Amino acid sequence: MLTQKTFKGSAVALNYMEGPPSGPAVLLLHGLTQRWQAFQSLIPQLSQAHHVFAPDFRGHGLSGRVKEGYRGEDYAHDILEFVDQVIKEPVAIYGHSMGGMVAIYVAGCRSQMVRGTVIGDSKLFMRHVHGLMFGQLFSKTLAILRTNSDFEHLKRAVPEMMLLSPEYGEVPMKSLPGWDCVYLAAWARSLSQLDPDTLAMTLDGRAAANWHPQEFLAKVKCPTLLLQADPKLGGLMEDEEIKQARELLPDCMHVRMNGIGHSLQMYEAAPVLRVLTNFFNSLQ
Repeated sequence: MLTQKTFKGSAVALNYMEGPPSGPAVLLLHGLTQRWQAFQSLIPQLSQAHHVFAPDFRGHGLSGRVKEGYRGEDYAHDILEFVDQVIKEPVAIYGHSMGGMVAIYVAGCRSQMVRGTVIGDSKLFMRHVHGLMFGQLFSKTLAILRTNSDFEHLKRAVPEMMLLSPEYGEVPMKSLPGWDCVYLAAWARSLSQLDPDTLAMTLDGRAAANWHPQEFLAKVKCPTLLLQADPKLGGLMEDEEIKQARELLPDCMHVRMNGIGHSLQMYEAAPVLRVLTNFFNSLQ
């Protein structure tokens, strides 16, 4: 049975989902603009053998908002408190996109508490998003949110948003692989609960101003899996930064998910679940 709860941290209250205590703890950290439901396709299976925790980051989902309080270290400090005060036991972490960056920070700060980390298609060495397809996606999404953040409006507007894809040219979002009407409707619901400042601070660089990837990666001592999405389908991890990360991480594996885009388990859950299950089993 899944239970939705609230953790009152020192800076903000976090909404989170907790599964039954079926085994070792697993922490799921979603990406920018998402919420804990981004892992809904994985949680039933993971919950059979793990004690699953999945919080909404500050400014996302039903968690509290903090005006202009969306720097990488802000998200990370919330999760450090969550690990210390809610989980209270060694934990394996799967962080997707921005969640992967937070997972690195947490693993480096709590080496005695983090058993292993999966970094799901995070842009590890990025200080800004300009020049990426996701940069234009976030810019156009922010403009829509500034106008009208009502779910029904977003449900209509988001699929028609035009994006310039390196693989498909300029097309509406609804034409891109994996971004069908039901996925975009789910994303519209997440956007309707999002503080627009999270996007604004990402776009102007403030969110990553204190992100020092070489320093943070070098502190991670636990087994780490770099889970790379297919670059042809919008994957963010590049081969060169995977090479850099592997030089810094003492115990690192790499899996490339050919045919699966950046959204990973939201694109196709079964192969992602297979990789996660095998990795988590390797930690026991």
